[in-house]
Amino acid sequence: MRALSATDARDMAAIHAESFDRSWEAIEMATHTQRDLCLGADQNESLSAFIIVSTAADQAEILTIATATTARRQGFGRKLIDHAVKTLRERGVAELFLEVAEDNIGALALYRDTGFQPIGRRPGYYRREDGRVAAITFSKKV
Repeated sequence: MRALSATDARDMAAIHAESFDRSWEAIEMATHTQRDLCLGADQNESLSAFIIVSTAADQAEILTIATATTARRQGFGRKLIDHAVKTLRERGVAELFLEVAEDNIGALALYRDTGFQPIGRRPGYYRREDGRVAAITFSKKV
């Protein structure tokens, strides 16, 4: 695990584009590396997965987490979450939040396995080609 910087922005954007229908551009990623907690995991000397966490006072929110297609199902998501939680705890954060599309079965399993509890549902939150899907909100004590 390592802290990410603006030099990682293009790789972050490429991984995000593999993972989401509405991906973020490199300029957005570079901005996040300047203001948020951005952690990455490398494999074979290249970025394989990353997480972006925004912090405000004693609360934080996972804004996004993504793994390159070639690196999925290898535990990078869990390692990133665990490392982010440790870092946030050291910074005095008490609670971590996130939201995920209710049809993202893999992410739902990851979040439950890492101790997140569902706390709400936002109907029709995410746009899909064939309609809308709800977001499930989660929280975890850090």
